[in-house]
Amino acid sequence: MVPTATTPTIDQDACLRCGQCLFVCPTDALQNLRPETRRYIAFTLVAPFSTLAPSVEELLMWHHQHGIRAVALDMETHPGWVRAVAALNLWLRELNAPVWQILPPPQKAINAERRHFLKASEVDVQSGTVSTGRQARRQALSAISEYQLALDRSQCIACGACTRVCTQKALQLTEGALTFTSSLCIGCASCAAVCPVQAIDIEKRVDENQVLRFPWTQLTCRCCQRQYKTFNPETDRCSVCLRHQHGMREA
Repeated sequence: MVPTATTPTIDQDACLRCGQCLFVCPTDALQNLRPETRRYIAFTLVAPFSTLAPSVEELLMWHHQHGIRAVALDMETHPGWVRAVAALNLWLRELNAPVWQILPPPQKAINAERRHFLKASEVDVQSGTVSTGRQARRQALSAISEYQLALDRSQCIACGACTRVCTQKALQLTEGALTFTSSLCIGCASCAAVCPVQAIDIEKRVDENQVLRFPWTQLTCRCCQRQYKTFNPETDRCSVCLRHQHGMREA
């Protein structure tokens, strides 16, 4: 990607057309690119394999959309694929989900009798792609989450800026609480970028979906007499007055 004065563009000469960027873009902003078309038989990916190994994010979609549970390849010839499957299995084990196997590649035909069998097997070979983008992955894997919220309630002023910028509605300022639905988060970190007090951090961590609820209390500031939200019911001044010294905002 090459940033210009107005928008990022793709360097056509440098791009490998691997499509891996499609699986990490949270807004599906990339155009004129397609993911790799891969071949599979039943629940196993088969040759030919791309030189560049797929990302874990792509393999997760193959796991979910096509029920793939194995790859049939020569591990010495495709070490990148071996590492990708290993990383995927670490992810799946955290969720107690079935892991993938690496199977030996099918033997080549060595006599005329076997050629008929291999030709028949080709009928079972299918080819296809998977959905791209973080949003598609979040919709497909709604029972799990890839990102978790770390909130410093001692710093948060419950201004709601994070909820207004969250396009996925993972963060919401409801009546009486700030809520975070982890399965909806796509990890864009816009909430952390707009937080005026740096109270939010988004951590990449695989886990089951959970809804975090942080109750807030509405009080009246003893200095300016305005109502404000706070996670600390023992405070008596709003965040603005707390930043002023010597009672400059005393009513």
